[in-house]
Amino acid sequence: MPDWNSLFLEAQHREPAPEAEVYRVVHLLENRFIERPLRLWDLGCGAGRHTVAMAKCGHRVFATDSAPNGVHATRQLLTQCGLVSEVEQADMSKCPWPDVTFHGVVSWDVLHHSTLDHIVLAVNGIFDRLIPGGMLLATIKSDKADLFGCGKEIEPKTFVLDTGRESGVPHHYFDKEELQVLFRHRKWETLAMTEQIIDNVVRPDKFWEYTPFRSTTWAILMRRPG
Repeated sequence: MPDWNSLFLEAQHREPAPEAEVYRVVHLLENRFIERPLRLWDLGCGAGRHTVAMAKCGHRVFATDSAPNGVHATRQLLTQCGLVSEVEQADMSKCPWPDVTFHGVVSWDVLHHSTLDHIVLAVNGIFDRLIPGGMLLATIKSDKADLFGCGKEIEPKTFVLDTGRESGVPHHYFDKEELQVLFRHRKWETLAMTEQIIDNVVRPDKFWEYTPFRSTTWAILMRRPG
């Protein structure tokens, strides 16, 4: 049964291109803060695509991932691009730099990969490490996702998948009310909370091998007031 660490050993599981939304939130932060370079945290950096993208924008990037192979891949990619960032292995609820605060945090397709209490801990930790006015860009699985209900349910709405490339990995699926509650543990300001819905229809054979729309997610942009 694979886990995140073994998945990063295979090139097909390393997304190569950064998401456009990451560039957009960097631009928002550049317009909001005059300090340069910005301090940005790629939480759950995977193989490093967003770490490299933000570093190429000229900012100081910190990156964490729980998978040692992800950390290694990110460091390799930075070296190949002639860039330097601080990359460490860490659980998503931990920040290895106790004296660093951030203008922005990017956590793409990461925060739902745990039990709810651990997700709450991670989100609260992000808030505490943002400077006033700092932003979090994240995507989080919706309970309208195709795989909702698949695998073993280990707590309400948290399933450990038993098939596919993420078998053995926990997924918690959020509806809007639960997502709003998640961000009430701290005084987050909601800038955007959009459910990217892909209708549940019959999929052709090998659909997941070529579609750019893998599942239904919440796209969120939150800000620490100040």
